Amino acid sequence: MISGMTGIGKFLSDAEKILKYDRHSNSGKSDYERVKKDLKRLFERSTSCPGALPGSVYDYWERSCVYSSPAAQDEPDSGHLERLAAMLAFLENSDEYRSLISEEDWKELGRLVNYESEELPVGILTDLMSVIVEKGAY
Repeated sequence: MISGMTGIGKFLSDAEKILKYDRHSNSGKSDYERVKKDLKRLFERSTSCPGALPGSVYDYWERSCVYSSPAAQDEPDSGHLERLAAMLAFLENSDEYRSLISEEDWKELGRLVNYESEELPVGILTDLMSVIVEKGAY
């Protein structure tokens, strides 16, 4: 691992490797459907947040970024990957990339945390809720 690289930076680097390998193996063509399982698994492995919340956050990102894109065949683009990294940072109680999370995203993250709240350890729930409240999303 590169000295000083954060977990979020490593996640982005690993996600880029997945996409690059897929393009290399498929004549330079991207296809999200080929990489989505690997990206989701990477996202879920990259967080210390237990339970179903990471998967729910990934599914929200997938719906709001990838499947709503007019150029779905080119997804995920670097901006959308950074937005996913921002959501990972939120789960990790880090403020990296936080400015990339929209007001609508914060509201949905608040809804997801609330839905999964019974499954989360109190410390993690408290950290997540304090950010959500600070963002005015709860």
